[in-house]
Amino acid sequence: MGFSAGGSLSARASTLSGKKTYPPVDASDSLSCRPDFALLIYPAYLDLGENRTLTPELQLTKDTPPIFIFQTADDTYGNSALVMTTALRDAKLPVELHYLPKGGHGYGLRQGSFAGTTWPTLAENWLKRIF
Repeated sequence: MGFSAGGSLSARASTLSGKKTYPPVDASDSLSCRPDFALLIYPAYLDLGENRTLTPELQLTKDTPPIFIFQTADDTYGNSALVMTTALRDAKLPVELHYLPKGGHGYGLRQGSFAGTTWPTLAENWLKRIF
C-alpha cells in the first residue's frame, strides 16, 4: 500500500517484482517478492508515458496482482489513477477504482476529510472480496 509517491512505488513493486536487479546472494533471493495485492491511494507519477500514458517502466503481466485504486478528481495527480486503471483493464487484470469528485491530495486517514474516511472502508470491503 502506498500514498502519492508511495503509490507510485507500490505500483512499481507490483509490476516489476519479477525483474532481477542484482545477482543472487543466498537462498532468500530465490523467494518471490511479488505482493498478493496492492492499494494505490492517490498515486502519482503513473502517467509519465508519451501523451500522459502509462509510465513505460511499468510492465503489466499475468503476474500483476489485483490492484485497488482510490483517487479524487481535483487532485493534481488524478490522471495517474485513470491511466493505471485503463492499462490494467485493457490487460484484463483485476483492478477496482474509486474516483471521488473532491478531496485533493494528501488526506491520508484524516478525520473530517470525506476522502480520508471513505477509502479505508472501500479498501476493507475489496480485500474481503478478493480473499
